[in-house]
Amino acid sequence: MDDVDSAILRSLIKNSRITISQMSKEIDVPDATISNRLKKLEDNIIKRYTMIPDWHKIGLDITAIIIIQTESEKHETVKKDLSKLEEVSEVYSVSGEYDILIKVWVQSIEDLNQLTNSKIRSIEGIEDLTEMIVMERVKEDLVPIIPSKE
Repeated sequence: MDDVDSAILRSLIKNSRITISQMSKEIDVPDATISNRLKKLEDNIIKRYTMIPDWHKIGLDITAIIIIQTESEKHETVKKDLSKLEEVSEVYSVSGEYDILIKVWVQSIEDLNQLTNSKIRSIEGIEDLTEMIVMERVKEDLVPIIPSKE
């Protein structure tokens, strides 16, 4: 990956709907070069294009971070089972006192309680968990901006 590839990724991170011609002008590289490089990046580096909605406008008013302790022999199964829950957007295996960190999105505190007690706690291998409700989203980007070498 060279400076042109990095510049293409920076442009897409800022605005995934940017056109090839807009990117060409921004990076000062011909359209054909951008197009060819983009195809290679989509094959090797770019996993998918996505968007960030206004969560409140679609009714997901509660975001929670849940840290989970697992039985060590059931850790892999717990990760897979958590990943299948539609309310769970992120699953991380972490170091420290807890083993897994997940991010969940629900409409209400009642829904969070239902999710935690009926779905998450029922997964075999979960020993303990702690819920943290997000009070304010200060910064929410999917990926950090790739720094330029300038």
